[in-house]
Amino acid sequence: MPSFRIDPPVMDMACAHEEIFFDTPHQGKIHALLLFAEQPRGIVFYLHGNTGNLGRWKFMAEEISRYGFHVLAMDYRGYGNSKGNRSEKIMHDDAFHCCREIQKRFPQLPVIVYGRSFGTGFAVNLASKLPVNRLVLETPFLHLLDVAKTYFPFLPMRVLLRYSFRSDQLISKVNCPVLILHGTKDRIVPYRSALQLFHCASKDQNVDMVTIPGGRHNNLNAYPLFVDTLRNFLRF
Repeated sequence: MPSFRIDPPVMDMACAHEEIFFDTPHQGKIHALLLFAEQPRGIVFYLHGNTGNLGRWKFMAEEISRYGFHVLAMDYRGYGNSKGNRSEKIMHDDAFHCCREIQKRFPQLPVIVYGRSFGTGFAVNLASKLPVNRLVLETPFLHLLDVAKTYFPFLPMRVLLRYSFRSDQLISKVNCPVLILHGTKDRIVPYRSALQLFHCASKDQNVDMVTIPGGRHNNLNAYPLFVDTLRNFLRF
């Protein structure tokens, strides 16, 4: 559910920031926003949800920067000012390319990949292939078919879906510490789906799941448990 028009303007922010356009493979031009912390302890690569664009998600990126990190947030192709033909592989390649670029720009800083809802499908794939320091999954899903069948159990979604985002097959390949955050009252991505993803991790991995009782899809950051858990996980 992308939004093409960025309103309010992306650059209308209180913190120091820079607007970036990445030329990615497959003739892509990816619009991103880099937010600066005064004394950064690392850089967070933020992969946002399926609705809107950076005009909306810049506020969540700014909130994360207050934990003491630079934050790079990108728009997917077809979102905001990001351009190019879409496929699942192409969009994964875009995320991979942008993450490599920030690793080159800040080689001395640890990199945290942070996926939010739809963005967790990119985040798990990315962390399974690139050496990163932490992976945060906020309201993740097992795979996209699992969510689709929740909404449309009477349709042949396995045939209709163009994208799969098989986080269930990839999470066991992630080598860094992983934090999963999900609320029990999430009506967009069922809590059950995140719990199943957690159980797909192998026992020798450092994967933790924190349940937010009563938490919904878009309000976890209002819970002290969420804030304290995230702060502790990013303290390294």
